[in-house]
Amino acid sequence: MKKPQTVTLFLFDNFQLLDAFGPLQMFGLLPDLYHAQTISVDGKTILSQQHISITPQLSFNDTFGSDILLIPGGSGIKSVINNPTVLFWLKRIAPKQKLICSVCTGSALLANAGLLNYCQATTNKKQFHWVKKLGHHVDWQSSARWVRDSNIFTASGCSSGLDMALAVIAYQFGDNVARKVAVEAEYLWQNDPDDDPFAPLHIVK
Repeated sequence: MKKPQTVTLFLFDNFQLLDAFGPLQMFGLLPDLYHAQTISVDGKTILSQQHISITPQLSFNDTFGSDILLIPGGSGIKSVINNPTVLFWLKRIAPKQKLICSVCTGSALLANAGLLNYCQATTNKKQFHWVKKLGHHVDWQSSARWVRDSNIFTASGCSSGLDMALAVIAYQFGDNVARKVAVEAEYLWQNDPDDDPFAPLHIVK
């Protein structure tokens, strides 16, 4: 039996809970295929935007394996997008990943690290215009629910991370597996990547 793929969730203060743990809920319903772990810069307790404290399992100083990197968004993303330690780590670990995924403004970190250059990508539509400024070489998709470009998945606002996670599962193991996970989670999968129903609310052009 194949070893489950390891999903590494990067955490930082004031991350958005749903961005992070929505996708992990979907992956976690397939324990034979996915295993999750959490990491932060120093491994110390992190406080989410919703004031829930979480102690990551790993720090940047640890040696670990990883197949899929997951970057959430949240108000704290603005504190890490220019952090040289984070950017160095991200650029070092990214080439080793099968897939790189971001939710919401997590794509701002990927863009600032240059990982989205000459790729299509999306982000939270409410924050679309400021994130767009970080990636001048990125083909930002203003109405997408999520985007896959090569091995990089980027999702729109908070709940779109669940849709993206199901899209990752479908990409790797087929639509039937993804649909079974959605049913198990009692979640109505928004499976059209090009239709973010919240984009018009934020007058994205």
